[in-house]
Amino acid sequence: MKLLIVSDSHGRYDRLSRLLDMHSDADALIFLGDGLRDLDRADAYVRGMSVISVRGNCDGISFLGNDSPEEHTQTLGGYKIFMLHGHTRGVKHGMERAILAAIEREADILLYGHTHIPEEKYVPEGEELLSPKKPIRVFNPGSLGASGDGKGHFGLIQIKGKDLLMSHGTI
Repeated sequence: MKLLIVSDSHGRYDRLSRLLDMHSDADALIFLGDGLRDLDRADAYVRGMSVISVRGNCDGISFLGNDSPEEHTQTLGGYKIFMLHGHTRGVKHGMERAILAAIEREADILLYGHTHIPEEKYVPEGEELLSPKKPIRVFNPGSLGASGDGKGHFGLIQIKGKDLLMSHGTI
């Protein structure tokens, strides 16, 4: 299973459209907010892949019929994934609240955006401060539309059985 992870497109639907063309073999697009309107403009829903999205702080209550929640949990490829934009859990001031919310949901993976900074982190089982009962992988794809280096950042998650590979890319 191949998951394309995108956040913070901020009007750069052209980049999203190119990215969808480049990764047309993805099984799903996970959009982590701040650019829900771009999903419709890039025709993300008609490209044959599943689209899962959450609303960011710059998204209105509803754009073009998209009533995405602020937080969502779903199992994909055998992994329970907790996804959010990040503003609801204050990720710009630390990851503790978001990780605790992922622990409460018994998630294997936490996906978030909002900071515009690509990140991949591993929180081991029993880590003293947060005490997860199982390890949690934390992943931020960065910003597709508003990164500090002028590039569009995105993430890929590939799942093959129990093997999980997370990576970042630019467009």
